[in-house]
Amino acid sequence: MVYAGYVPAKIPTVANELDRAVAAVTSLEALEVISKLLYNAAISPKDDKFRRVRLSNAKIRATVTEVPGAVELLLAFGWVKDDDAEDTIVIPAGKYMSMKEVRMVEDQKEVVRKQQRAATTEAIRRGPAAVSPS
Repeated sequence: MVYAGYVPAKIPTVANELDRAVAAVTSLEALEVISKLLYNAAISPKDDKFRRVRLSNAKIRATVTEVPGAVELLLAFGWVKDDDAEDTIVIPAGKYMSMKEVRMVEDQKEVVRKQQRAATTEAIRRGPAAVSPS
C-alpha cells in the first residue's frame, strides 16, 4: 500500500564482513578460480580433493595467493589453514559450501566485468592515446 505523497522506501542492505571480503577482490581471474573452488566443494561436499587447496600450487599461487584479498575471501567463506600442511587451506569437517557462496562470487564477477567495460568505454571516448595496449 502506498500513501499519497510518500515514496516506498527500499531499505539498503548492510554489508557484512563476507560481503566486504567479496567486494575487496577485483581480479576477474581470481574470482574465476575461487568460484570454481566453491562450486566443486558445493557439488561434491564429501570429496576430500575439493575440500583442500594447496596455496603453493602454481595456478592457485598466480591467481589467488598473489591477489590482495583473495585468500582472505576463502578464509571468510569458512576455509581454515591446515595444521598438517602450512601451505594448505581446508574446509573443516561439518562445514559445507552451498550455491549461495558461488552466487556471491558470480555476482562480484559481473560487477568487475561491468567496471572493466566502463573503463574501456571511457578510454575509447578519450581517444586513441588513452587506450593502453593489452
